[in-house]
Amino acid sequence: MKTALVTGSAGFIGYYVAERWLAEGWRVIGIDSFSPYYDPALKEARNARLERHGNFTLVRDRIEAPGVLAGLMAENRPAHVVHLAAQAGVRHSIEAPLEYVDANLVGRFELLEAARAHPPEKLLLASTSSVYGANTDLPYDERDKADHPVSFYAATKKATEAMAHSYAHLY
Repeated sequence: MKTALVTGSAGFIGYYVAERWLAEGWRVIGIDSFSPYYDPALKEARNARLERHGNFTLVRDRIEAPGVLAGLMAENRPAHVVHLAAQAGVRHSIEAPLEYVDANLVGRFELLEAARAHPPEKLLLASTSSVYGANTDLPYDERDKADHPVSFYAATKKATEAMAHSYAHLY
């Protein structure tokens, strides 16, 4: 049985990714901090549905906690990793920028280091349309310029894209 790791497994997208893999017979390890930015009751309800599957394991922790992701990767050797965990929200990034540094930058670094030490077959890293800043051409295209993020949230997400690009070329 193949194993997958989903960061942000109690979030909207993470829940559906985990549920799909479980339906296909995968073993899924989910990690989520249950941050109060989005309704914790919704996250708890999603998680309860995932835990009904015998092949789901939840780790309640922060992805930026040193060694947590490396330990999960070493112990479980996931074939696929989907990284969705992040501190979201443009307005909140103005009020609490350190939360964005920790979750988005340090969390992505911890994931990249864990994947470097224990390479999965596939690694998917999510970003946000906020990286396109003041771009008014819709719909956005991956080839559009994203050089001028207009919020701290967008800046952290753009930085995580650059970090991933760098790791992909270095390792």
